[in-house]
Amino acid sequence: MLYSPGWEHKVANPFTMEGLIAWLEKMPRAKRYDYANNSGTCLYGQYLAAHGVPWDEDGAADEDHTDFRNHVYRHVAWERPQTFGAALARAREAIARVKKP
Repeated sequence: MLYSPGWEHKVANPFTMEGLIAWLEKMPRAKRYDYANNSGTCLYGQYLAAHGVPWDEDGAADEDHTDFRNHVYRHVAWERPQTFGAALARAREAIARVKKP
């Protein structure tokens, strides 16, 4: 069987806004999440679970990525409406603000 390097599945770094946006693009736009639920069903908890990152009750998951987690909570997840489509729009806005010269 022939092999092509293009067939390899590349996993994006889950601790980047680009990774978050790529994941949100695959989520159902109208599906809701519960920002206040710290059992892992909030947007960030579901995102980490989708990437195989363990979740703890404090939502800390990995203290090395606190800045990313806080950025997601403040700029993407907490605003309403709390749907994946709205979160995608906010994530795109957040990344555009950071990339402006």
